[in-house]
Amino acid sequence: MSEKRENEVANRMKMRRKELGLSLQDLADRTRLSKSTLQRYETGTTGKLPVEKARLIAEALKMPAEQLLGLETAAETVPEFSDVYNIPVYDSVSAGFGCYADSCAVSVKPTYLTNAASAGDFLWINVKGDSMSPKIEDGDMILVRRQDSVESGSVAVVMIEDEALVKRVKYGRDWLELHSFNPYYPVRRFEKDEVNRIVVVGLVKEVCKKL
Repeated sequence: MSEKRENEVANRMKMRRKELGLSLQDLADRTRLSKSTLQRYETGTTGKLPVEKARLIAEALKMPAEQLLGLETAAETVPEFSDVYNIPVYDSVSAGFGCYADSCAVSVKPTYLTNAASAGDFLWINVKGDSMSPKIEDGDMILVRRQDSVESGSVAVVMIEDEALVKRVKYGRDWLELHSFNPYYPVRRFEKDEVNRIVVVGLVKEVCKKL
């Protein structure tokens, strides 16, 4: 990519971000890239914008990656990036883990993953409720990896019979607690045989904030 085109990409990125009324921090939250990295892309000081980063930024800016990169001809279309996968999106935690009849995905979200073998273990969930606010708020999306155990202190999706919840999980030898970030929600503690009621079904890996 020539220096002229690099500057044009940087200008398009900055102009589109301002059109949407987004700060650099807003864009960082939506792309999971650091604010300083995005700032360097906008000023054109890092050289060529990698394809995988261009896809993430373009999605957050609600524009085609081709448009961001200024590729206008068929011969210049953005090459496929092997580590970006269409991950299913579910409308609720319970739906995502097949508890109810509405367990079908409502859409897909292109997601950057480093391990192709594990792509099938991931899903996005639209969060409803404020028990995990302010870190995970109503309307946010969470990226969850299916797994049946997590370290104490992790944020996970757990099942209590037919109820699916997103909570911070803490546990000891014969007890387990489910914590909310929102202090208005009390800690739920389970001891001895009650611990068996809790089934870990996934680890929360990322949070995608709403506009």
